[in-house]
Amino acid sequence: MMELATLTPILAEVSWGWVALLLALGVFFAVAEVFIPSGGALTILSILAFLGAIVAAFFVGQTAGIVTLLITVLLTPILLYVLMRVWPHTPIAKRIILSGPDKPGTAGDLAHREPGSLAGQVGVAKTLLRPAGKMTLDGQTIDCVTEGAFVRPGTPVRILEVHGARVVVRPVPHDEPNEPESLNAP
Repeated sequence: MMELATLTPILAEVSWGWVALLLALGVFFAVAEVFIPSGGALTILSILAFLGAIVAAFFVGQTAGIVTLLITVLLTPILLYVLMRVWPHTPIAKRIILSGPDKPGTAGDLAHREPGSLAGQVGVAKTLLRPAGKMTLDGQTIDCVTEGAFVRPGTPVRILEVHGARVVVRPVPHDEPNEPESLNAP
């Protein structure tokens, strides 16, 4: 193991080249972490490279150390912000990040309706509701749940209530019209 006396002359010969190299490695590892999932290993290497650059800069001189410290502290958050803005538009991120509905007529359209506007409307069970499943309403596929009864596909169902994304339905009796109550009112 090297003694401190033999290590000090080596560190005294640190130049701006080493500082710049360590800063570049820190940026490289930070950028690589955004694009390559490493479980945080690249982030740790990035932090170590930045800390090494700061320490090496202080061996160049006190002013160099302070300037490197300020550059690192001020530019790191800016770098991270830019990377987080760029990363979602990369091919890797597009495969990882879930996207919203691609076309209108999906369950995502429920959020754009007035609260309570679905209550009373009649749709058709698209899948077996046991008690959860899917129904269609105005060409939209909606996740729904019954009050506990199993409902066969193709059965008309009336929406009783909507709580956020939870849509509660009940099968429409055969003797009841399949139209929403609001349309039957004079």
